[in-house]
Amino acid sequence: MKIRLQDLTKQYRHTTAVNNLNLEITSGEFLVVLGSSGSGKSTTLNMLAGLEAPTSGYIFFNEHIVNQTPPGKRDIALVFQSYALYPHMKVYDNIAFPLKIRKEKDIHQKVIETAGMLGLSALLQKYPKELSGGEKQRVALARALVRKPQAFLMDEPLSNLDAPLRLSARGELKRLQRKSNITTIYVTHDQTEALTLGDRIVIMDKGNLQQIGTPEEIYLRPGNVFVAGFIGTPPMNMIHVEPCGDRSFFSGETRFEFPVPLPVKTNCIFGIRPEKLTIAPANTPSAIPGMIEYIEYLGHELISHVKIAPNITWYVKSTAEQIRAGDLVGLKFSCDDIHWFDPITQVRIEF
Repeated sequence: MKIRLQDLTKQYRHTTAVNNLNLEITSGEFLVVLGSSGSGKSTTLNMLAGLEAPTSGYIFFNEHIVNQTPPGKRDIALVFQSYALYPHMKVYDNIAFPLKIRKEKDIHQKVIETAGMLGLSALLQKYPKELSGGEKQRVALARALVRKPQAFLMDEPLSNLDAPLRLSARGELKRLQRKSNITTIYVTHDQTEALTLGDRIVIMDKGNLQQIGTPEEIYLRPGNVFVAGFIGTPPMNMIHVEPCGDRSFFSGETRFEFPVPLPVKTNCIFGIRPEKLTIAPANTPSAIPGMIEYIEYLGHELISHVKIAPNITWYVKSTAEQIRAGDLVGLKFSCDDIHWFDPITQVRIEF
């Protein structure tokens, strides 16, 4: 099912939860809506589901306006963070419930096929209280999948799972979506989920669409300062710079030397990803001098906190190196890895 949002707005008294949202989701696409609390992502999902009415604008399902269509008539399936399983029903009956409501045929066969697809065959006679969190999540997915809806709407469906289970559940969810080819809109605050699951990602903040693109586009070419700082762990290092020569710039009271002529001649925001910085010996030519304040050891990598000015600390992501807190170092980088942003509009600058 193709879904289109046109000028979609939702207001609560003096608060605009979603502001003039325009979006097209192609049939079979896995679209992730990413944002922090209060960004408008769940409100958008609720309007798509018919649980909330838009203040203005339109929702199209296959080019038909569904603003006034009740939830039960929209041919969508909802999967929530809380699973919403019926505790008095066994797994079999939980999965079969939406089929019984619709009085469909071949209910038993559909339940058995869907349960087998999700590895639930041995659990069909158990009650939800007897299941683990991961098993409950699979039952919730099976109940949504069994009636083959035109679209899945998922609101933080994996957030109750512990880290190892979330990893396996993400892979399972992506596999099922590809196999079923059902249009899926998935809401999350977790950027790892967004980057690993989405065909495209929509990033929202305070009700406004900030950027939409593939995971690669979002990460490699953030459209503005908000997206650059929101995506990435640790976040992108960013400073305001004022060129003071072909190869020099000021940030605050600190002067930095650049390895090549600067592409900008006016004030701007300079950004560099932590993994694009290389730690070199102190006094290395064309390297920004700094001191290591703190090192986070993560097993497969280190995250070094490097102070390059009195009020400026940069993150550096690297593999294990012979460095310690207190060491004086130089930070090197390629000019191709720099991101530039306008200091007023905060929008990406291309050169």
